[in-house]
Amino acid sequence: MNEPEPLDLSKIGFLAMWKFGGLTPWDLIRLSVKGYNQHRLSAQSAQFAYYAVFTLVPLLMVLIGCVAQLPIQGLILSMENAINQGLPHDLSQMLFDQIADIQKKTTFSLIMGGVVLLAWGGTRLFLTMGKGLDAVFEVDHRRTFLKSSSLALLLTFFVLFLLLLSMILLVVGPAIAHILLSYFDMPWLRVLLSAGTRWSVACGFMLISTSVIYWAVPSVKLPWRIVTPGSLFVVVSWVVMLLGFRLYVENFAHYNETYGTLGGFIVLLVWLYMTGAILMMGGEINGVIYRAAKQKTESSF
Repeated sequence: MNEPEPLDLSKIGFLAMWKFGGLTPWDLIRLSVKGYNQHRLSAQSAQFAYYAVFTLVPLLMVLIGCVAQLPIQGLILSMENAINQGLPHDLSQMLFDQIADIQKKTTFSLIMGGVVLLAWGGTRLFLTMGKGLDAVFEVDHRRTFLKSSSLALLLTFFVLFLLLLSMILLVVGPAIAHILLSYFDMPWLRVLLSAGTRWSVACGFMLISTSVIYWAVPSVKLPWRIVTPGSLFVVVSWVVMLLGFRLYVENFAHYNETYGTLGGFIVLLVWLYMTGAILMMGGEINGVIYRAAKQKTESSF
């Protein structure tokens, strides 16, 4: 039996995407919130957080193992500085403890075990996202389990590669910025680069990874777009969430006093759930726009 053809939305143009498929901004917001609840994306966000917890330690193990093989000094320190700037203290400290523990015990067999666990956890993570994004596009026929799992595995190691590249950019970024400013001393470029290499790298990582996820994961044919309304929403919301969540945890929510040593873990779960919710909402925004654009195109014939 032949596998059914996936829904084809690849003909939706760039302008139609950024015109929100003919929807007003208010209609886009209303339909996205309605779709988020209707497609039960909150439950998918919880599953995302669950599998992300299992993936985190193997990811750190593999990252640190790979970094040890690179002839670049200061990669771990740059990663710790980025974590310290962006995350609440309780969560940062928990990750620092994990990094220090992994550095002491890193062996080849431990790294290989980390690769296996990362492959399993990352695959489950992207399968969860696929289930949520397929609900967003209301597809009748999903990919086979083998195809979905293979794609999820590829995306896991693609994100690992992006993380390694981001860590390298955190180290060499200031030097690159200095070279650029020496050749192109433009006010707007100086402001952009002085805004912070770490934030620029983090936003670039989120933009590229979400664009790839929203293009590859759903069981529909979509056009490749480096920036979509959904991916832009994710980047902006993620930065606001990082800053707001850190401010809230450090000034109002004293998790350590309430939960003791579990405080850092509770913060991690909440942070991962919010990250998953933002990713699902970004996918919902794209889905609403694609469906509206498709309906508008069909009604014009």
